[in-house]
Amino acid sequence: MKLLQVSDLHLSKNSPDEQNYSLSVLREIFQTAESTKCARILFCGDLFNTFPDLESLRSDFLKEISSYSGIVYFLPGNHEILEKKGNDNRYADYDWTSKVKVLDKTPFFLFEDNGIEFLSIPHQENYSELLLSPPQAKQTKLRIGLAHGTVSGMSFTGLSEEEEEGGSYLDPNLIQSLDLDYLAIGHLHKARMGTVGKCNVGYAGSSRVWRKGESGKRGGIFIYVDGSTIRTESVFWNSAGEYREIVVSLDTDGKPEESIETYLEGTNPNDWIVFRFVGYVDSMSEKQKFQEEVQRIWKSKFRILEFDPDESQITVIQHLSENEFVKQFLDKMNARKEQMDPSLWRHTRVTGIRLILEGKKNR
Repeated sequence: MKLLQVSDLHLSKNSPDEQNYSLSVLREIFQTAESTKCARILFCGDLFNTFPDLESLRSDFLKEISSYSGIVYFLPGNHEILEKKGNDNRYADYDWTSKVKVLDKTPFFLFEDNGIEFLSIPHQENYSELLLSPPQAKQTKLRIGLAHGTVSGMSFTGLSEEEEEGGSYLDPNLIQSLDLDYLAIGHLHKARMGTVGKCNVGYAGSSRVWRKGESGKRGGIFIYVDGSTIRTESVFWNSAGEYREIVVSLDTDGKPEESIETYLEGTNPNDWIVFRFVGYVDSMSEKQKFQEEVQRIWKSKFRILEFDPDESQITVIQHLSENEFVKQFLDKMNARKEQMDPSLWRHTRVTGIRLILEGKKNR
């Protein structure tokens, strides 16, 4: 049996562009599941960005599902409840057609499908009820869990990685007590795999670029079930694009070191592009010309193309390009450009100019 795990699509009607973009990714998810013969799709939370989005885009969701012949399991996350004011309706009370099984029963719901036990755990403020009334012992060879939240110890991936807010924490001891073989989980927007005891834990990450800074490819996870074994494989959505921050190093005369085409090499029309400028320059006039050209010719060719408003890494020093020490240093750096890592070369170049100028001040 082959399954497709996805999460955090955040279908949104915030703007026409946002709506069309998120629905295009949903369309690719269904088309991929159909073409690769996935019997089930596991939506592990935050399929919709808010409850009003769920109400408004449910019909669009059902139109897209017409291309898929399998069954969808929809587990609500922490976003589906946002802005759900004075509405006690269960998600399952809405018409989802026979193709969608809404797994909103708390504290859990245990069911069997093709000889596999599925244990669904929708997002909850805390999981004390699950601790007090755990599911029965496993009756089949495999038990797969669906959840939405943060598994303690799996959220931190570095100082630059922003944690997703608003979700509850799933204690590793709780996970081990559920006798799971695999936990398909949503909430964290960066894909990752881990283990809790004998249970493999997989975050598919967000299915699309939902906010600024979410770098890397967006996708899901194929889950292959064969007897008592589970194997996983990553899959990526072309329609989701990527978040790309492009650092433009300015020469001393203020001109970018590379052409626009070079900076945009390998990008996708669905990408979210952010240009950031760095360097020591005579003036910003050449940088402004570059920016205007990008706006005029390239902005319409990408989903989002913008410029970082923070220009604190540009230092303007009049007649800088005439400084002999700086000129000699740059000649040597240019001679080494092909032998050095590009990011290291840019960093060394900027640092060298700064040290030369500071040395001049201190003389």
